[in-house]
Amino acid sequence: MIVVIGSGPAAISATMALVHQGHHVTILDVGTRLEADQQAAVNRMSVQEPASWSGVDLESVIGKRPTTHETNHSKLSYGSPYSIDTRRAAIDVRWKKNAGFNHSLARGGLSNIWGASLLPYRQADIADWPISLEDLAPHYRAVMDFVPGTGIQDDLEEILPIYSNQKSPLEPSNQGQALLKDLEKKRAALRRSGVYFGRSRLAIRATGDASHRECAKCTLCLSGCPYGLIYSSAQTLETLIRNGDVTYLDNHLVEKFEQVGNEVIVTGRHLAKDIPFSYQASRLFVGAGVLPTAKIVLHSLEIFDQPISLLDSQYFIYPLLRFAMTSGVETEDMHTSSQAFLEMDDQSVSAHMVHLQIYGYSSFLHHELKQTFLGLPLRFSGFRRHFLGRLLIAQGFIHSKESGSIALTLKKASDGKVFLDARIQKSNKALATTLRVGWKLLKQALNLRAIPLLPGLQFPKPGSGYHSGGTFPMGKHPQTLGTDFIGRLPMMDRVHLVDASVLPSIPATSITFSVMANAHRIASIAGQLDPP
Repeated sequence: MIVVIGSGPAAISATMALVHQGHHVTILDVGTRLEADQQAAVNRMSVQEPASWSGVDLESVIGKRPTTHETNHSKLSYGSPYSIDTRRAAIDVRWKKNAGFNHSLARGGLSNIWGASLLPYRQADIADWPISLEDLAPHYRAVMDFVPGTGIQDDLEEILPIYSNQKSPLEPSNQGQALLKDLEKKRAALRRSGVYFGRSRLAIRATGDASHRECAKCTLCLSGCPYGLIYSSAQTLETLIRNGDVTYLDNHLVEKFEQVGNEVIVTGRHLAKDIPFSYQASRLFVGAGVLPTAKIVLHSLEIFDQPISLLDSQYFIYPLLRFAMTSGVETEDMHTSSQAFLEMDDQSVSAHMVHLQIYGYSSFLHHELKQTFLGLPLRFSGFRRHFLGRLLIAQGFIHSKESGSIALTLKKASDGKVFLDARIQKSNKALATTLRVGWKLLKQALNLRAIPLLPGLQFPKPGSGYHSGGTFPMGKHPQTLGTDFIGRLPMMDRVHLVDASVLPSIPATSITFSVMANAHRIASIAGQLDPP
């Protein structure tokens, strides 16, 4: 029996590779799902046009984010926090000063609340990996065989291929289109300065087909698409279950594994029944997410009180104010995901490429602004129209080599309970790189036709952007807590880690696509070791 732990993007990508080879896979997962009343509201909206949605249902799926200084703790999906594990007893990750990021035990993992960006890595940014972009390329393509994509051929293709023949473009908002037109006029000057741009590439079913409608431009992208057009690995899981390719066991919280000869014994607790379970697997693939995987691996190896480093591609936000105003942003029918991507390849800013995702107006953004000092002036229609019609948000990421990190340590409490201690490791280098990005944006203001509001910089703690991994990095000659090129720990040739835990470094471009491709690559190779 082949066992996969988890149902997030990495776990499902590995499962797809194994199923393609003819293997039947057993998936062990906690599999938390959206609450019944919230799901009922989504179901009603999914068969109606936006104009017919009831105010009660709409308010329900938008939800109300709790007030908190750590905004990463409050991201909702369809008005619910079900995608993040708030039950301390399940994984028991203890953050110093309660500051950190959330893991997920949901069906589909964090892909229920991700930004849906699809960008690969560059060879220059993974030069320290034991594999190359050439090794990943066929698996990027394989992932795009089951993940929808809106990518089009534009300037980004020169440095970051699409790896897909899909023709499903998603038109930017009026703000997004105006920005891209301005950038196109200054294309040559931007290119000389090391700035590439293009439309955002998103895992969204933008155009209709036999099984899905086209994007309704209902503006709810950041809350959850009622039509299910934003990809979640839970969607692929449902297809695998329906086709009989997998045996899916939810409520299964894996705690440890042990290789005995040619078998792997997987143990844990059935959460609903509160009883232990044990399975014997011929091969195990661990894709539980970086925090649960860290605890499972350290517990399995009985490694306590020895810190390991969780790398992060640190994220930041700069508000941008466009020179020209776009009218009617508050009433426009549009998608509210990222509108455009900017890639900054300038050695004076960073030794690695910097990635910027540009967002325009959304009710989500408007709500956040009302909680700041802008709340009062935003009450006045004249100010609101001019300000919101010019405002863009640049969400940026930098390479892990210039970012902070997180120290993870497995510990045992006085009552015998095992928990994961997590402590933020801040980096002055990360802040310096982020400030250089802001200065670069300011110097390019005339070409961007927008000026960064530098005092509005938001620089959250490492982990806040969820682009983290590297706890058990792949290497040519892995050490005790390293893995080989197919995610195997030393002395455990039948256990493969497949999620972001094995990435030797975290480049700035969006992490999920590359994690999925690498998981698919690992499972494709490992699956051939035990032919079905």
